[in-house]
Amino acid sequence: MGSLERKLTRKQKKETKKLEKKMAARLALFDQLPENCLVCNEGFDKKNKEQTTSWQIVVQKGNVRLYCPDCWGKAQQTIKSILETRGGKNESS
Repeated sequence: MGSLERKLTRKQKKETKKLEKKMAARLALFDQLPENCLVCNEGFDKKNKEQTTSWQIVVQKGNVRLYCPDCWGKAQQTIKSILETRGGKNESS
């Protein structure tokens, strides 16, 4: 039984280390968070709960980009219309 307990303990420690590593990486990215929307340059307050829950943060290859809800909505609409246009063209071809 002692061997099984040691095995479980080692597994838990390993999982805990993985989670700690992920958390440290995310906290490091938080320091890189811009202070303005990438598109419209609207200011972002990290201490404002409403802004932190409604703004979109995109991380790609270590780059952190920040978008306000208005710009994010416009981008989503543009993407949707492009996809619909492509879908219509592909069906008629």
